[in-house]
Amino acid sequence: MLSVYSFVILAVLVYSSNGEDGYLPPYIKPCSYDNKDLGACVKTQIENSLNSFAKGIPELDVPSLDPVQLDNIIIDGNGLKLAFTNASMHGISNSKLTNLKVALGKMDEAFSLSFKANLSLTAHYEADGQILVLPIKGNGDALVFAQGCEVTIDSNLVHYKDGKGEHLKLKSPNYKYTFERTVFHLENLFNGNKQLSDATLEFANANWQQLMDDLAPPVIKKIVKTAVKSINKFFAGVTIQQIVVGYTRS
Repeated sequence: MLSVYSFVILAVLVYSSNGEDGYLPPYIKPCSYDNKDLGACVKTQIENSLNSFAKGIPELDVPSLDPVQLDNIIIDGNGLKLAFTNASMHGISNSKLTNLKVALGKMDEAFSLSFKANLSLTAHYEADGQILVLPIKGNGDALVFAQGCEVTIDSNLVHYKDGKGEHLKLKSPNYKYTFERTVFHLENLFNGNKQLSDATLEFANANWQQLMDDLAPPVIKKIVKTAVKSINKFFAGVTIQQIVVGYTRS
């Protein structure tokens, strides 16, 4: 539920390194700040580098974001108690950029981007209660496919200084998201009773939006939080002077 991961790549690819003071992986190609078509250059580099970047940059202490390890997720209300533990979200590295706006060199510097991906959540589940009018009970392995998950992230940039020099940092990002459809696979419902399991999953998948209203918010929040942390780890490892080519702030 995120690739928010495209946001990490954007933060890196708008800039380039002089090759002496800081490290950038070889698959990241620089975009010049003076480039009249900077947005198109950045978009191309994100699309070309996303899969490799998803593995992380150990040299800069930037971790992999595919998968994202999630906190335990508890849905408890409307007659249903559903818990997901040991949960992971996969698929962020396959995100596709759908929109991008970059404002650099202004008094109010900002990023805005949208990306879309098919994501999958793996976890152990425990369920007891009912979905609308249909009972559900069981525990076992869970697989949730979130198809066509689109996330839009907006964030301001701030500057700060330390012993290394001046750095950028993301500040108070906002986000919103939508899904095209979600499909649930829950093993061992009703102690493996196939007839009851099939009927319950068919009903759950027909009413997926109700479940996602409770499931999606903590998942998306965790993905965004993890991605922003990775972005700021990268920014902390390099100064603006190291990574900005021809950068000036009005």
